[in-house]
Amino acid sequence: MTEELVDELVQRFNGWNRGGDHGVLRYLNAAHEILMSVDCQQNIVFDTSIGKLPPLNTTAGTFFYQFPDTIRRVDSIVVESSQVGPNLFDYGMSVFSTSLLGRTAYKNSLVVGGIQYTKIPYIKSKDRINSSTPANVMFAKDPLDKTDFYRYFSYKVPTQILSENIQVDIPTPLDFDILLPATAKLIEGVQNGNYDEARRIIRMELRPLLLRELDAGDQGDLDMEPVDRGF
Repeated sequence: MTEELVDELVQRFNGWNRGGDHGVLRYLNAAHEILMSVDCQQNIVFDTSIGKLPPLNTTAGTFFYQFPDTIRRVDSIVVESSQVGPNLFDYGMSVFSTSLLGRTAYKNSLVVGGIQYTKIPYIKSKDRINSSTPANVMFAKDPLDKTDFYRYFSYKVPTQILSENIQVDIPTPLDFDILLPATAKLIEGVQNGNYDEARRIIRMELRPLLLRELDAGDQGDLDMEPVDRGF
């Protein structure tokens, strides 16, 4: 619980407020953002209402597409492997044999929600920088007019912990085991004048530990639990 984390930090750092510009909640949010800006299964954006990755609807002649502010990184644009034909818009898909598409270990193939997808090659992507500069992709070939065909494999922006009523993305007991000491490290950095070093330690030491605990592992196997779509 976020409130319990704040309670612990206020007790540990006597004289610090709970909220505000100089409150522990501000640094809890900062530590949370550093720790959870990672490419792991928990952060994959998945549309549970349809049991698939979210669609990217395209318009003929339009090569550039931006994404919602909730998207931190677009790893790839994909199509369901069952829809890959012999000539998929001259993207070089014709070199993919049926036998290759049947192997989930194939480097351009991934499985999410029990569905196998094939990555569209030669697409350039840029991560979200801020609300004014969202994540985006650029197609190398005309994607044509397509609805509910392309889908995007992406990772979400960490939840912003702006109040004690907002719960962190890190599950118990990792919130106390990793998020709490990460926040304490930032506060100590403010007190000691080495805030940048504190951020570096969180990125280089605590974040890899969290990744291992979340079982992110090799992103080649992203087989999430299948969703019952009623057929």
